Amino acid sequence: MLRSTAHLPLLLIATLTVATPLSLKCHAQTAATAVQADVCVYGGTSGGVVAAVQVARMGKRVVLVEPGRHLGGMTSGGLSAVDIGDPRSVGGLAREYFTRLVATYGKELNWGQPFRGKGGPATGGAYSIEPHVAEQVFDSMVAEAGVVVLREARLESVRKSNNRIGALVTEDGRSVSATMFIDTTYEGDLMAAAGVSYTLEREGNAKYGEQYNGIHYAAKYAPRTDHPQPGSNGRVPGGQGVWDRDFPLDPYVVKGDPSSGLLPLVSEGAPGNPGDPAPGVMAYCFRLCLTTDASNMLPIEAPENYDPKRYELVARFIEACLENGDELDLRWFSKHDPLPNDKWDFNTATFGGNLPGASWEWPEASYDRRERIAKEIENYHRGLFHFLATDPRVPAKLRKETRRFGLPKDEFTDNGGWPHQIYVREGRRMVSDLVLTEHHTFGREIAPRCIGLGSYGTDVHEIRRIVKDSVVMREGKVASGRGGYGPYDIGYGAIVPKQAECENLLVTFALSASHTAFASIRMEPVLMVTSQSAATAACQAIDANVSVQQVDYDKLRKRLIADGQVLEWKHGKKKPPRRTVNSADLPGIAVDDDEAVYTGHWVQSSGVPPMIGNSYRHDANTDRGKKSATFAPDVSTPGRYEVRLLYTPDPNRSSAVKVVIHSREGMKVVSVNQKQPAMVDGIPRALGVFDFDAGNSGRVIITNEDADGYVNVDGIQLVPIEIAKDERMGKRPSGYVEPPSHRTTQR
Repeated sequence: MLRSTAHLPLLLIATLTVATPLSLKCHAQTAATAVQADVCVYGGTSGGVVAAVQVARMGKRVVLVEPGRHLGGMTSGGLSAVDIGDPRSVGGLAREYFTRLVATYGKELNWGQPFRGKGGPATGGAYSIEPHVAEQVFDSMVAEAGVVVLREARLESVRKSNNRIGALVTEDGRSVSATMFIDTTYEGDLMAAAGVSYTLEREGNAKYGEQYNGIHYAAKYAPRTDHPQPGSNGRVPGGQGVWDRDFPLDPYVVKGDPSSGLLPLVSEGAPGNPGDPAPGVMAYCFRLCLTTDASNMLPIEAPENYDPKRYELVARFIEACLENGDELDLRWFSKHDPLPNDKWDFNTATFGGNLPGASWEWPEASYDRRERIAKEIENYHRGLFHFLATDPRVPAKLRKETRRFGLPKDEFTDNGGWPHQIYVREGRRMVSDLVLTEHHTFGREIAPRCIGLGSYGTDVHEIRRIVKDSVVMREGKVASGRGGYGPYDIGYGAIVPKQAECENLLVTFALSASHTAFASIRMEPVLMVTSQSAATAACQAIDANVSVQQVDYDKLRKRLIADGQVLEWKHGKKKPPRRTVNSADLPGIAVDDDEAVYTGHWVQSSGVPPMIGNSYRHDANTDRGKKSATFAPDVSTPGRYEVRLLYTPDPNRSSAVKVVIHSREGMKVVSVNQKQPAMVDGIPRALGVFDFDAGNSGRVIITNEDADGYVNVDGIQLVPIEIAKDERMGKRPSGYVEPPSHRTTQR
């Protein structure tokens, strides 16, 4: 679904004349009606600051245009426990910025070491800082470089001749002309105004041959009632946090009565078919910076017209947690990481700061409308805190803990302590000649002309909170790795539009990527890296008098390396590319190991080719009887299915792997010898035929109880018996690639 710009009330095409020198004093910048520069950077995000500083350091005239009052975007707007992936993959001005930032606290960062996690993603640690300090460093960097900054300069229109932008004009009548333009906004506003192709659609798995795109229901976030208790780090065995805890909650005003209507916080809409294309962007939230220092605290006031009925679904969630034996604390409602000076970075949870659905309109909304959407999400979050602090249905311990926190007086001082930047996790995404996909982020393909590295996992926040199988479900959420692959290349083609559309624009955040590839790329350090590379390319395009598409990559690469950018990553001995079989490519219902719920610590590996996906898991041959992997397949059509366990065989595997199958017929235990090949004549062995109801009430559980070797889990498959019969009679292919280690003709 490509979008044009003709319907956008925010971004109209206009014509203007610009001619004013750039040498303006700060007090004159606001009054200036016309500014001329070599490069115009639109969007004062972290990437916008880095791009502008890089242009200035390369000796070019630059103006940084920011719609709001502050610089730094989310990096100074509350995202204080920074998602940085592998620090060794971050270089250039991004590394310089974070080094300067933590130095204000007397810290040093060891950029030569990987992130050392404690059961979770690469977040926080030495990168945890206070928002106002982050903003001070951004302000210092632009001042030192001599960057002219236009604040409160909302884009209204663009002048474009053929396929070149001539100038942009702001709502208050200021205009900026330049030779090159860089869009560093989260939403891709300048890109859209320039008529560049983009999408707001989750493409669907079929478009690019992906696995996690389109409508998606992750098995590990399926509603259930058997949640294990967390450790001291707030995570259950297997790494999932208590802030991601889904129960089968009744969605109706009157429990069990659909005619009573849906509760607040539940959206209307059909569940749809997994893997199909669909609209919708990730849920947004505010990353709150809260304090427990009473001397530096403002209360979190309830919104006007607060109504506890809006949080009835939260009350039902609390009820389910208590029935599960949970001793609730505030982590159940927001993962929060410590910051200096008694402050905390609050993220989100199953019921946290995210308000699914409210973000859908944002990317194409006017600036005034965006303010109203942000206020709606703020009021929801304020109301949630008030509910947790005061409602009698909330356990007393949790009410007391919630009241310990407040807004710091010394943060966001012009906004009452509330962040000035909403977390725009996803906006428009450009569609260019190069589209980065899961094949790039998982390392199956290498993007040409690298201008930076990405290293984070596949992290999609929920798109919808809807009714499926008569309970509330979060649709679209993905939180997984990338098949064990390390940092991957971001290609230059992903930040330049098609030349026929615009030849003097670079787009560094709303870049050309599929929905789930973007879910890995979207981290702030990567935005800073791509923005520095774009700025360098813009300057070189000016010097060579060529379009951004025609920049000499060898010269660009040489300058990027000289400026400290990291463009290479050693992945060990190169192997021939593996053909990957995705679960969506297989008949019936196939569920990869990423979608299982684990107890105990399982090791993710890709040492031998997996049957599906990019990796598999094993129990490390430890903690016998204490580890399990639970699959909850989503059955759309009730009936009889052949159940298959997918695994990678090896002599070190257990000869007695216990598999428990729960179906409409009850429970059955099967033993699998994983020393034997998993497939016979190209078809996985069957554990038997079982009758399943529609929905996800069925379970396939693999345990290491009584195992005599390594227990391996690559996935499961439920195949309708008619299809399974045709496969075994040779009338249809199974869809698998069969490595030598899997083959046998013995039945």
